[in-house]
Amino acid sequence: MNNTSASADTPADFASTLDALEATVRRLEGGQLGLEDSVALFKQGMDLAKRAEAQLQQARQTVEILLGENATPMNQDEP
Repeated sequence: MNNTSASADTPADFASTLDALEATVRRLEGGQLGLEDSVALFKQGMDLAKRAEAQLQQARQTVEILLGENATPMNQDEP
């Protein structure tokens, strides 16, 4: 597998990443793969898990920024 196809197969959004991760887990749990294929699939699953975590972190940061921009002070006295 070369890097070009790996990047082309990378899910674009969180839902796609999660779907790909779930499919990977199902294939691993199926027990029909050889050792080398299982290890390669496990590595792919770990990469997908890291990507999902990064996507979640990015979403958290975006929400925090949006909340910070829209926050109004609760205890500020008006002049």
